[in-house]
Amino acid sequence: MAAVAVPSAIGQGWPADYQGVMLQGFSWDSYSDTRWTVLEKNAPEYSTYFNLIWVPNSAKSTGGMGYIPIYWFTNHNSAFGSEEELRSMIAAYRAKGTGIIADVVVNHRGGVSSWTDFPAETWDGQSWKIGTDGICSTDEVANASGQPKPTGAPDTGDDFDGARDLDHTNATVRENVKNYCRCLLEDFGYTGFRYDLVKGYAPEYTKIYNQYAKPAFSVGEYWDGSYDKCAAWIEGTGRESAAFDFPLKYQLNKAWSTGDLAELVWKANGTTDQPAGLIHYGYPRYAVTFVDNHDTYRDGSKFTGDVPAANAFILCSPGTPCVFLPHYKLHKGRIQQLVNIRRSVGVSNTSAVKVLRTGKNIYMAEVTGSNGTLVVRVGTATDTPAGYTDADVVAYGDQYRVWTKVPVTGEVTAPLDTPEEPGADLPEAMYIIGNLPQGHWATDKAVEMYREENRFAVNATIEPASASAKEGYFSFITATGSNWDSVNGSDRYGAASKDAPLTPGVPAKLVKFAANQNASSAYSWKIASGTYSFTVDLGAMTVTAGDPAGITTPEVDSAEAPTVYYNLQGVRADNPAPGLYIAVSGTKVTKVRLN
Repeated sequence: MAAVAVPSAIGQGWPADYQGVMLQGFSWDSYSDTRWTVLEKNAPEYSTYFNLIWVPNSAKSTGGMGYIPIYWFTNHNSAFGSEEELRSMIAAYRAKGTGIIADVVVNHRGGVSSWTDFPAETWDGQSWKIGTDGICSTDEVANASGQPKPTGAPDTGDDFDGARDLDHTNATVRENVKNYCRCLLEDFGYTGFRYDLVKGYAPEYTKIYNQYAKPAFSVGEYWDGSYDKCAAWIEGTGRESAAFDFPLKYQLNKAWSTGDLAELVWKANGTTDQPAGLIHYGYPRYAVTFVDNHDTYRDGSKFTGDVPAANAFILCSPGTPCVFLPHYKLHKGRIQQLVNIRRSVGVSNTSAVKVLRTGKNIYMAEVTGSNGTLVVRVGTATDTPAGYTDADVVAYGDQYRVWTKVPVTGEVTAPLDTPEEPGADLPEAMYIIGNLPQGHWATDKAVEMYREENRFAVNATIEPASASAKEGYFSFITATGSNWDSVNGSDRYGAASKDAPLTPGVPAKLVKFAANQNASSAYSWKIASGTYSFTVDLGAMTVTAGDPAGITTPEVDSAEAPTVYYNLQGVRADNPAPGLYIAVSGTKVTKVRLN
């Protein structure tokens, strides 16, 4: 696997023997969780477990997430808060010994009011400005009607068509980037950099920028599953930067998707079993390992296996682990426990690994830290390592177990698994679609559900799928439209398996099929034809076909019939408390709120 030579010269891209752990403090559209004020509020907790926090690009941008920055030096008011709040958050973490990693986007840039009008900014007594001579001649603006023509050199990397690609061969561009990086460190107080889209320009420029600004930490997003290509990029920077371990990320995906955990092991020099990825040979110091990030979580590369087990793998391996915020929120106690173990044993980015066993259902390895050793087992196997007993088990889950004889210190402040907060990331609307009287699988006739906190509910009738059938099918969509292409452009929610049978009154697992990733393949449920009170609970991620409200009520005149109330799960409420209910009076079914 290691075709790239390992020279003896060592740069400064990432500290050797580093024992820290990083948190990616955001996901895509995480505007609530990642507001600078919210991150500062969480500083006492996050700084206890994480040495570095990577945050989104903080400069004013043409987009909410900050990946098409307009300003570099003078305007850091973003979707995540004001510049004052940003500076306060960075200072709060610095006071606790935790560094904030800036998301540095210098491959491309957006204009103030047009494609190319980058602002002139004054910082450190100088004016900083990039003109059209700093835009690559191969940028798509060259062929755009009514736009000025760029006069820079051809791009030294991949093109990015969302903004203007900067010409890093241009001395003015380089001076702007170098001093922007220095500004982030010296003025704003960042500790280091995460360079965005480094495939977009040659690696030697990252070397130039780091040697000038001197960040304590630097990691590049070289998004490629090839070990050789990622290693070549690190070498191209003169080892002045680490890289995210995409080769390992894709091996984690493959190991669980194929059911073969032997994918987690590669041969170093063709002979010695080592954990897969950049960490397996030559580059553990320069490998930042991760299970998911903001992009992979939504682009079809999302890890779909056992999340705690995958985090146990990276936290009990060399490299510098980067924990993803949504994973931390869902498994806070487990991840805190694993971080405590890593620190107690003294596992670092260069710790030695001895793979003990490998196979379809097991990865077991001994890792040597500065204070002793640990053994991690991932998979469904029940093997126990030689020399250890159950008394040495310090962490375990469905698909992982960790042993060590080193005393583990540090608190675990949360349950091992924490449900998502009610209302988190809820869709604006939810519709039931399927074999409905309004139209069988008609994308423009799905029935809208009503919302109560983190639940959506509706009374709906499921008709037989055909004249000879006794059952019908349904699932949930978050947008209607004239055709399936428009529907699949939004998230869908369905069953865990194709045509999964749903038993009335019994909650079933609900699965999110994300827009533009796998929405078009969302699975349906099968249920006996009839009318039900359907409830989608996005906190528990379940769907329930409740007691069919009103169906068994005698068909008498509603003016004479008593009103019966059912809660959103379809359970009759004889003494209803204030809240939202289904009211059934004879044949009349309505939604009411009782005060």
